[in-house]
Amino acid sequence: MDFKNKTIRIEKSLLYSPKLGTYEETTKTTTSNRAIKLPDEIMRSLHELRRWHLEQKVLFGSAWTDSGYLFIGEKGQPLNPDSVNTWLKKFAKRHDLPHINPHAFRHTMASVLFFNGVDSVSISNRLGHAKISTTTDIYSHIMREADERASECIADVLLRGNVV
Repeated sequence: MDFKNKTIRIEKSLLYSPKLGTYEETTKTTTSNRAIKLPDEIMRSLHELRRWHLEQKVLFGSAWTDSGYLFIGEKGQPLNPDSVNTWLKKFAKRHDLPHINPHAFRHTMASVLFFNGVDSVSISNRLGHAKISTTTDIYSHIMREADERASECIADVLLRGNVV
């Protein structure tokens, strides 16, 4: 996390296998390494999380592992990547909701950005795709829907007299 520039760096993936446990792997491509700009509200939440990390570090002393990760286990160790999925499954069940996997949040972000007029290049960079065509291939259906909405927006302003 870079609090000064309000960014978070994506440089590695955290994986788990029964044989190796939790381990790091470099991202797929050099374009997958990226800094993502975050809004003030998220940065404030991350600052609070960082403050809690520092409190936990003092509390656990030498038992604390300084992993450098944002989301960590109880004593600072890297969080098992399956933990988020497990938590989401339990949350969905508790609240009688359909299950959503953590990767779906990427798709939600891309959809929200497309529907709000953000260009494909910016979205592709944010997702860490090596080629813009990867983004457009994956999200072509969303782009078509966004374009239909844009068409209606133009009609609203120019033909229907609805001023934005």
